[in-house]
Amino acid sequence: MGSIDSTPRRRYHGLLIASQSPPVVRVNQIAAMDECVHIQQEHCCTPELEIHLTRFRFSDDQSPPETMPGLVGFSSSYEHAEWTYHIPTQNGAISIRKTLTLGDRINASLLTYEIQSPVDASMTLKPLLAMRDFHELNHTGSISTTDFETTELTEPGVSGVRVDRGSLRVQLRGLHLDWSTDPTIFERVVLDHETRRGQPDTEDWYAPGNWSVPISKGVIQTIQIELADRDIGAIDWNATSGSRQSRVQESIEHVLSAAGQPDDPEIRSAITKLAAASDAYIVDRDESTSIIAGYPWFSDWGRDTMISLPGLLLVTGRTREALDALSIFAQSQKHGLIPNRFDDDAGEAHFNTVDASLWFVHACERWCHATGSKLPEHLDHACFDVINAYTQGTIHNIGVDPSDGLVCAGSETTQLTWMDAQRDGVTFTPRHGKPIEIQALWINALRAYASMINPDRPTEADAYRSQADLAQSSLESLMTNGPSGGLVDCLIPKNHSRSLHWERSEELRPNQIFALSLPHVQLPIAIRDDSIRAVWDALLTPIGIRTLSPDDPEYRSRYTGTLMDRDAAYHNGTVWPWLLGPACEALMRTRGFDDVSRATSIQRLTRLASVMSSDSVGQIHEIYDAEPSDSGHRPDGCPAQAWSIAETLRVLILACNPDSELPAQG
Repeated sequence: MGSIDSTPRRRYHGLLIASQSPPVVRVNQIAAMDECVHIQQEHCCTPELEIHLTRFRFSDDQSPPETMPGLVGFSSSYEHAEWTYHIPTQNGAISIRKTLTLGDRINASLLTYEIQSPVDASMTLKPLLAMRDFHELNHTGSISTTDFETTELTEPGVSGVRVDRGSLRVQLRGLHLDWSTDPTIFERVVLDHETRRGQPDTEDWYAPGNWSVPISKGVIQTIQIELADRDIGAIDWNATSGSRQSRVQESIEHVLSAAGQPDDPEIRSAITKLAAASDAYIVDRDESTSIIAGYPWFSDWGRDTMISLPGLLLVTGRTREALDALSIFAQSQKHGLIPNRFDDDAGEAHFNTVDASLWFVHACERWCHATGSKLPEHLDHACFDVINAYTQGTIHNIGVDPSDGLVCAGSETTQLTWMDAQRDGVTFTPRHGKPIEIQALWINALRAYASMINPDRPTEADAYRSQADLAQSSLESLMTNGPSGGLVDCLIPKNHSRSLHWERSEELRPNQIFALSLPHVQLPIAIRDDSIRAVWDALLTPIGIRTLSPDDPEYRSRYTGTLMDRDAAYHNGTVWPWLLGPACEALMRTRGFDDVSRATSIQRLTRLASVMSSDSVGQIHEIYDAEPSDSGHRPDGCPAQAWSIAETLRVLILACNPDSELPAQG
């Protein structure tokens, strides 16, 4: 993760972020490379000119650094980033192309410099090591050269060092370069994105030494430096690149086929970019597969995995990996629930969610639907345990109310839905009780599971369908005619002296769209029309769906300020791109996938995919400000979010070709 001008601007920027216990325990090993080109000048008051390719800002600077004037081009793909520099000299320009290539499922990266110069010159390359938890900073004065053990490499044709800091180790290998060990501390670097967020913004890095490279006039030179975590052995960079390219290209071809091979170049480009981006989230866990919720700070979350799995793995044809991901969450099931998330530090899994397990049942049914296969026995057991846990009751007050068949969950102190912002004891979006999307997911799960169980269990299947019918009847009688004519967001429990009363929330939120988009919830057309109108009139934006109506007194138009301010805005207005997918699906299902609803969805989802060329190159952000400024809605949160990519891709394919909803044959 980095910036277009290669200047590190936040704690998560680095040339090598290594996962010590894949896919978690991430360490920022190598923050940057200080690259300096030395040019001898004749007949000039400055005999040697020094040009740094990366401009750093230091705490004693009064003004931020200017962008490198020699930077003339930047491009990136799913596996590398490339910078092009033209550095003027008295005899023409030195051309440098710098490429950072990421290893495929290995903790390594490769820096390559291709140089062509009209003059003799030289270049020094100084690696700058953070070697810290990726959330933390080496605050000024907190590290010294004695904290690091530096050992020069002795391999033939290789120069560089191995650096140890406690349990951390990194290896810097230059090919046919001259290395000079000279341990120093690169002090007081300011990360200006952290400054804007009001977070600690200054840190020190360790520089073990530098490589010195002569640049010969008229000769094309290639410099390669391998950055690797621990001693991972020799890396065949052509093989690792080819493996990734083959995998991604297969996904692209699969989704274009699923979309019906659209002729429109803008649509094809959007689908191609989304399919390529999807590969970044598919990670290894315990010799199996999981899905990272977002970069840089999320781990693999149950809710995000199950929502993202159809878009990242099923529509891209990676059904074997989808089965692995479902299996690893099923194996971790507890209390009838799948984990809300695996721990960032490889500790015990967390189970504080009401919706993840219902999304799990949905994802299992989508896997069966996509493959035409029977639900494997171990997933059948896991789905049964989910249904049984909700029916009988489980932790966090999760259970079915026998009076109406709806699911209740939580209390005033818990946050169990996806709108889960909470800080210092403050619950910013209290939705305990009976949230609308939980009822939709419950109805969908019951009917989905009934469709997946063996035909020799018809009585059991009928019982689940009856439960779903009761819940849907209650939803229609208790949660319709809400704000702006849509569905009620939540039924909130209120205790009276001798009875429990359920109060209807007056907030207009987008969660009702799942009662329209999930395939096994079939509400009457009049209810669906009213809900669509309520959401699209008040919450729709070009880059996603607002989380609260602008008319609400709790509405926050900007995601800025302190951490408390940001959490208060997180689900109280802030736009989420991932919601645009189910909102478009809800429209198409309500309109019977007619030409108008499909064209509208394609236009909106293609427009969203276009931000991948600007806001976060090659990806889609987690969130945006609820209101636009002169330059549009400002992005924030994670710059790369799994469900932002997954739901945009999945529903765009569905809009292009509704027949993609049909299961595979055989």
